[in-house]
Amino acid sequence: MNSQKTSYYIVLGLFSAAVIGSIINSIINYDEIALVFVKLGYPTYLIYILGLFQSIGILLILLNRPHWSLEWTYAGFFMNYFLGAIAHLAIKDGNGASAVVCIILLFVTYVQSKKMSDMKTEVRFLERPEYS
Repeated sequence: MNSQKTSYYIVLGLFSAAVIGSIINSIINYDEIALVFVKLGYPTYLIYILGLFQSIGILLILLNRPHWSLEWTYAGFFMNYFLGAIAHLAIKDGNGASAVVCIILLFVTYVQSKKMSDMKTEVRFLERPEYS
């Protein structure tokens, strides 16, 4: 269990660093990001919306409270990175490798999170057996 927790926190740290770096990059290099969004055919106001929801999403993932919103957070990040990679491939503006790496980190974080919550449930069940 300790090695599983360690790997979870390492991958979560890498994913968090990527998301926070993306948010900071959008703030610092707004003009370059806006040009890329225009080139991709997206409106530039999406930069603010993506930054806001990525901030909220990374907070929800870091808190790791089992709730329906956590599932939607993982789904939202997946769709963001998947569609971003597809958009970059469609206009031949790079290969979207950073988005693919983020998808892999997101998937590993999701699976490890599920395994850890299942282990917590098993431990709780074993600590308090129900007698009939």
